Amino acid sequence: MPITGLSSQALSGVAFKDQSRKKRILAYLSKKEEATLHELSELLNISIPKTTELIGWMEKDKLVVPSGRKSDGPGRKASFFSLAGDSFFFLGLEIKKYSINIGLMGFDRKMVFREMDIPFLYKEVGESLNKIIRLLEDFIKKCGIEKSKIIGLGCSISGRVNMHTGEILTIYHFGEAPVKKELEKALEIPVYIDNDSRAVSYGEFYFGKRTTEQEVLVLNLDYGLAVGIFIKGKPVYGASGYAGELGHIPLFDNEKICFCGKKGCFETEASGQALIDGIIAEMEKGTTSLLQPVLLEKGRIELDDVVDAINRGDNLSLSVIGTVASKLGRGLAVTINLFNPQLIIISGGLSAVGDALLLPVKAFILRHSLNLVNNDTKVVLSDLKADAGLLGCCLLVRDKVLGLM
Repeated sequence: MPITGLSSQALSGVAFKDQSRKKRILAYLSKKEEATLHELSELLNISIPKTTELIGWMEKDKLVVPSGRKSDGPGRKASFFSLAGDSFFFLGLEIKKYSINIGLMGFDRKMVFREMDIPFLYKEVGESLNKIIRLLEDFIKKCGIEKSKIIGLGCSISGRVNMHTGEILTIYHFGEAPVKKELEKALEIPVYIDNDSRAVSYGEFYFGKRTTEQEVLVLNLDYGLAVGIFIKGKPVYGASGYAGELGHIPLFDNEKICFCGKKGCFETEASGQALIDGIIAEMEKGTTSLLQPVLLEKGRIELDDVVDAINRGDNLSLSVIGTVASKLGRGLAVTINLFNPQLIIISGGLSAVGDALLLPVKAFILRHSLNLVNNDTKVVLSDLKADAGLLGCCLLVRDKVLGLM
């Protein structure tokens, strides 16, 4: 569903220039929140009258609104403009291992409504998809937003996803079900499906700890392991959209079979699942842990359980996280030597562990990477925690619909 004033058709000449200028204004206001006509005219290198004309069209199309007159220097007040937050909305759906998250973002990039940690276990293809559709429909009703104002759904799921076709190619998927088509048919809006790590990285890049850095790696450290890559501020997708599969680099000489079917993958030793497997293996040898009653009660240990145990000082969990972090640091040293990034953000469920993860990671990065290269790299933990992926889902679909990426 195209947004009024932003044609999806091929344009030429003056119409193409004006379209490009509108998109630059939208991108600028997304970052700055508000700006004056003078500021926008300098940004676009055009006259004030032409800028006024563009803003007038965008007001008519409900893309921008006046945000008042404020001081813009000694003795004068200027008119400011901002994005029209309630003109259009973007739906986000994050499918996780044991739950899903749903959120609604306004045109101004502000999350207006969300539901987190809705229990969801993948079962049969049709049953799982129908449940997701019901949850999305119930969510839209609860929001109280006119459905006609919701113009797209961004959906993320773990594993390999063909971003061009929306096809899910990994073991945690919906079989042969045409997920994208079924969701579009049920919701009557465009649906964009992408990899969970790309959604997390997009959320972190635009809402997280990054300030001015343009060369950024975002590590999604959850049950698996992958990285989002930004070069010159732009996300890197690769030829088929599968760039960033750091977890499947054969970094270790072991006999552990990864869920991808190969042995020795990075994430078999350095991921949330590797952490859980290590803890369970030690408990089976007789080591005590706060996680023993959790395993007995649920029949499994989830990542949130491990994070809670570490934060409560569980000795076994702290010991195993140290081992996992050391191996993670070794792998990140490879990425630093390859990309020479300004910033690495460690995101995903395991980032909630804090310094018990970060400190050994940094120590092993120093041990295994080139000093000349790592001196320019800052490594930080996410402060978005569980919000990064959902923010990324909404923002990805927003920017795709607006043509900003």
